[in-house]
Amino acid sequence: MNRLRELRLWTAIAVAVIAGFAMLAAAKLLAFGLADLTAETANAAKTLALFVDDPMVGAIAETRLLELDAGASDHERRERLSRLLARIPLSGGAWLALAQARFETEEPMEKVESALAMSSLVAPNEGWLMSRRAAFAIPLWPRLAVAARRSLVADLVGGWEGTPGVERDALVSIVYLSPGETQDEVRAALLRSGVAGAQVAAEIGLTPSPPLR
Repeated sequence: MNRLRELRLWTAIAVAVIAGFAMLAAAKLLAFGLADLTAETANAAKTLALFVDDPMVGAIAETRLLELDAGASDHERRERLSRLLARIPLSGGAWLALAQARFETEEPMEKVESALAMSSLVAPNEGWLMSRRAAFAIPLWPRLAVAARRSLVADLVGGWEGTPGVERDALVSIVYLSPGETQDEVRAALLRSGVAGAQVAAEIGLTPSPPLR
């Protein structure tokens, strides 16, 4: 009987501790949510910096700071993105942003491609991200390795259907502003990828529409 009472006591203590942690977590999330609502470019560092080291919302706070800090240099963004990815290595968007920052800071193309590859690895099927990876990578086509080109084509084909109209128009413009050789090679790669690739090539305007089956 005493053992049963002791078990009930420890169970009650455990439940109280868990409830306490849940309340603290809820309070922290509420505080961050309120700070995020009022954060603007001018006051972002002051408003959100308090949360950067928090184990629960720190990664989100750092992501928002990067979005709002328009004055950060490309080198600063690259270093901050590297730190952010140490905390959230499964963020495909952050890996793409790192690829862009590495390109802007003239790091070797291998490093740019490695960040792009990580974005594809951790977020292979996120439509909005696939179209953005393609938009970033198409102008780099002549400098990309074979594997990176395959990944670009996969993003174009896989993400095309879910790409909003404005972003789709932007992709078409990027292709048309590319050198003729790049257009030819992108067209050939799309056609090699099958019916879906041929349809994308046609909708971009690189080939006539494929026959209906």
